[in-house]
Amino acid sequence: MLCMAMTLRLPPALDAALRTAGEEDHRSVHQTVVLAIENYLAARETAEIKADPDTLRALAEARVAVSTGDVVYGTDVVHALVRARADS
Repeated sequence: MLCMAMTLRLPPALDAALRTAGEEDHRSVHQTVVLAIENYLAARETAEIKADPDTLRALAEARVAVSTGDVVYGTDVVHALVRARADS
């Protein structure tokens, strides 16, 4: 993975709050900033999904499929389905 180096200039109060949060969470300032950016980007993606009716409809349909057992999980289940298909 190629990482980008950058300088981050923060107001003193924000810098102090960031350092305190990192200490409380047992993370470095770097890890705390990366986590904050990841959370921000995830929130943006969630907002985009919630704003798209077609995506919401597809998610609702997928939820129904999971609850009715139409969706299976795990490699063992998949291998069993492949064997059953080959046997028929």
